[in-house]
Amino acid sequence: MADFLPAFQLTMQTEGGYNPGIGEAETYMGVDRSQNPNWSGWAIIDQVNAENPGASVSTLNGIFAANQSLQANVQQFYEADYWNPYQLSTINDQQVANAMFDCAVNPCLINISRVAQMACNTVQHKAVTVDGQIGNLTRTCINSLPPDLYVTAFNGIRVANYYERVRLAPDNAQWLSSWLGRCKVYAANIV
Repeated sequence: MADFLPAFQLTMQTEGGYNPGIGEAETYMGVDRSQNPNWSGWAIIDQVNAENPGASVSTLNGIFAANQSLQANVQQFYEADYWNPYQLSTINDQQVANAMFDCAVNPCLINISRVAQMACNTVQHKAVTVDGQIGNLTRTCINSLPPDLYVTAFNGIRVANYYERVRLAPDNAQWLSSWLGRCKVYAANIV
């Protein structure tokens, strides 16, 4: 069964550190204040910012990284909001769960549930109904498929969706190489 911590550590390599709101909403490790205003980590960030007026983003990132309470808040946020709702601990292969978790964090045009089901059907024709719900049938199907084929299909669907996202909103082109890079990480780690 898959473990949260390896998936979390891999995804956090692409989520970055602190952005005080330059060019987008204030974020820390991918947690966007405008979308998660009640996240408990903001109290720590606000306190550190108040105690270090004028500190550079680099200095703040160092302080934030060393704050164990803040790091625990980040981990709890991702586990509660992106790992547990999809019951990714029930996925047999770690790399499959890693790719699914990353898709939950950085979604395509379609949600992770539909990507997961479409990937099942790509590997095994008409394996599951694409209803947008990862239930027991979908999890059983995912666990029955060869992990390397499943991750390849899953990533292929993500890549196609990222290109479609840019086609629909050309301003998103600035993020395309980053999004595609996320998928390459999972393809490279197939054992």
